[in-house]
Amino acid sequence: MLKIELYNPETGETKTYTENFVSARSLRKVIEFGMKTEKGEMNELEQLDELVALVASLFRNEEVNYDSIFDGIAADKIADVLNEIITKVMGGEAKKKQALEQVEKLKK
Repeated sequence: MLKIELYNPETGETKTYTENFVSARSLRKVIEFGMKTEKGEMNELEQLDELVALVASLFRNEEVNYDSIFDGIAADKIADVLNEIITKVMGGEAKKKQALEQVEKLKK
């Protein structure tokens, strides 16, 4: 299960959103993002923008979107929040490493 807490600056409230189902297509998008990052195809700003868009796409709730993520997560917390979600999609650190190794084998 994925979870994200977003602060709404207009209401001053924080709301928690969850996603119980993550499709294989979503996993593919996450792996694809990781490969692009490893190849150095994006600068830091592009990586952040694409990662936020990717995380937003993992939630089927319209309230979780690119803008609500950028506006609703503190600057000093955004990397941790996004990394935690991506790690969960990958099935944890061990599975993440294993999946990336398998992808590397496919590239050879």
